Amino acid sequence: MGLFSKKTKVSTTSALEIFAPVDGKLIDLTSVQDEMFAEKMMGDGLAIVPANGTFVSPIDGELVTVFKPSGHAYGIKASNGVEVLIHIGLDTVALGGEGFDIKVSQGNKIKKGEALVNVDLAVVTPKVPSIETPIIFMTESMTGKTLTIVKTGEVKAGELIATIA
Repeated sequence: MGLFSKKTKVSTTSALEIFAPVDGKLIDLTSVQDEMFAEKMMGDGLAIVPANGTFVSPIDGELVTVFKPSGHAYGIKASNGVEVLIHIGLDTVALGGEGFDIKVSQGNKIKKGEALVNVDLAVVTPKVPSIETPIIFMTESMTGKTLTIVKTGEVKAGELIATIA
């Protein structure tokens, strides 16, 4: 190799890392108290029981869905095409945004760890069947990809919880 030669790097597909969107306890998706999520009708994933109401983006991507005015769900599309849905609590859409302070807009680019919404759990929790928060990897975006959950139990926002390769 000469002094001015360029080294060619072979591109390898790296795994998409998924980080906890909130402090809390990770639970198996099949234990969520809503059959649509528990039976994985929208896609595979996991869920978290939030310990606080500060939700952040689990990946870098584009906000393809921001439910307004309810603020209860956020869809983020990664550069590799994987779409992640964060659905805060069960039946929270019925609150019409009460207890939700949305920090983002649909169409925005977002970075891992950037604020999505602040949820007043003291207001929201008593008004819904559960505050369990499914984190779903939409079926149509997962073709040819594999989800690997790398963490269980208690987590802090920003902690690695899964990979997709």
